[in-house]
Amino acid sequence: MSKVAVASNDGANINEHFGRAKEFLVYEVEDQGGYSFLERREVPPAADDSHDGQVAGVAQLLADVEVVLVEQIGPGAERQLRSRGVVALDVSGPIDKALKAYAQRGKFVRSGGVKPPSSGCHPGGGGCCSGGCK
Repeated sequence: MSKVAVASNDGANINEHFGRAKEFLVYEVEDQGGYSFLERREVPPAADDSHDGQVAGVAQLLADVEVVLVEQIGPGAERQLRSRGVVALDVSGPIDKALKAYAQRGKFVRSGGVKPPSSGCHPGGGGCCSGGCK
């Protein structure tokens, strides 16, 4: 079994950028394909107003999960998660479908067979962070 966090603003779809998510839905996913909702984790206010401070706080909030499914994630946030042993994957679409797919491929992901996301989010370099990342 794996603990998986999902960034969603509607509870049905993976449709949030890691850095903009207000909450994460946490599920336990079984290798056979089943899953169950565990809890909703609200993103706490950052200790400071910096983007890096916010990212570090969210990474700490999710330090006990194995995988985070987000629509997009920047390289700094992905590094923060990876340093805590958490894999971040760029995914969009229905949560149900993504969790079932992860159940089938989770062992491959956990064994390191997945490359980090290549979302094109580069602070200061345009992409999804244009005007929003510091």
